[in-house]
Amino acid sequence: MTDERPPSKNPWFAMNPYQRAGGLVLIVIGGVWFLQGIGVAKGSVMTGSTLWGVLGAVFFVAGVLTLRYKPKPKPGDNNPSDND
Repeated sequence: MTDERPPSKNPWFAMNPYQRAGGLVLIVIGGVWFLQGIGVAKGSVMTGSTLWGVLGAVFFVAGVLTLRYKPKPKPGDNNPSDND
């Protein structure tokens, strides 16, 4: 007897945990780098450097896109809309 749960309707829990973790890491790192780059977070050689502001923004956006990405279903998957 297997103890499998039905797929979650909440997209946060239906997402691959590695994808979710990777997206969150990108958002956190991007946020820190962006704040250092624009001079809000002080105490680093990165503070006030435009390069880190731009890289931080890119990482942040990449993290958001990673969390929003939904893979397309594979042809053999059990999809109720495939009633051939």
